[in-house]
Amino acid sequence: MTPYESLIVTLLGMGVVFLGLLLCIVGIEVFNRLAKRISWGEASHGQGGAPATAPEVSAVLEPPMDPVPIDPSILAAIAAALEIEYRLYAAPNDQRLTIRRSSQS
Repeated sequence: MTPYESLIVTLLGMGVVFLGLLLCIVGIEVFNRLAKRISWGEASHGQGGAPATAPEVSAVLEPPMDPVPIDPSILAAIAAALEIEYRLYAAPNDQRLTIRRSSQS
């Protein structure tokens, strides 16, 4: 394929994508204008009827009175896993984490 043919193929591909985007924009505008002209009625889409009432204070969930304590060893394992994830993936580029396995004799 010559450079001239590849340029034509590239421009045609970009033109098709651009035309598709323009058609999407025009379609959205047409549907938007049609939706503004349609009378949706009194009771549909929550526009009519009685207003919604606010929930009462007693309906709000309260936290449990006696939370179950978490084992400190579980908290330590979670903290270690989070620290390793942070050092592996979220640390600045000048910091590194190396995990070495010790040889057992």
